[in-house]
Amino acid sequence: MKTTKSTPVNLNRVTVLTAVAAACLYTLVVMIAEPMQALGATTDTETAVVQLTLGASIGLNCDADGGGAGSGETLSLTGFSDSGDTGPLNGSVTVGTNAVNCNIRTNNTAGYNLAWRVTSGSGGAGTGHMINQFEDKLNPFRYAAGSDSYTTPTAWNSTNVPSTVAAWGGRIAQSSSGHAVSPVTWGNDAATDEKWMAVSTGATTTIASENNASQEAGSNNRIGFRVEVGGDKIQPTGTYRATVTFTASTK
Repeated sequence: MKTTKSTPVNLNRVTVLTAVAAACLYTLVVMIAEPMQALGATTDTETAVVQLTLGASIGLNCDADGGGAGSGETLSLTGFSDSGDTGPLNGSVTVGTNAVNCNIRTNNTAGYNLAWRVTSGSGGAGTGHMINQFEDKLNPFRYAAGSDSYTTPTAWNSTNVPSTVAAWGGRIAQSSSGHAVSPVTWGNDAATDEKWMAVSTGATTTIASENNASQEAGSNNRIGFRVEVGGDKIQPTGTYRATVTFTASTK
């Protein structure tokens, strides 16, 4: 009888081959069965994100004569001849008579700032004054009272504008959108001791502010202007002027 010699089985190799075969079979199932499952579904869902980033923008339109906005318009103050006072706002704000309205439109969620300054050389010579065609001057309000004149509103009264003085200044009306959170504390419109300030020269001064986007129609800021010539002051005749530049900027 012929005897056959058996070869020993390598169990480790069998185990490895079995594992490889199982992995291949699983892969085959995934490749074939899963697409079939998807094709067999009646609905499927995916998502897509639609995105647009909007930048901040701002627009400024100022009306000085009451006839609609336009740069370079003239606000003609009225109220007296040789001496007197054009008077406080006291809640009576009229664009074209005692105030300029600056409308600001911005989509910036952080809000805006509105600043002013007297344009260098406006009125004929110098800055900060109202100047006539003969270069006579009306001093900025509290011009002789110290360095606070361009940054801190002060009560307009006989102490700050004595009878021997002629002065001019401005303020933000209480009804303005940017009055409440202005970095300048203007206080309320009032019949007496209403607070006014000299219009800054050189660097601008922020006079109104909001911490949100404007309304659809824009945010209205009414800037009043005032002139007083004291009864004992001889102020030469003429047309006194100063060019005020308003600048709106996003925060």
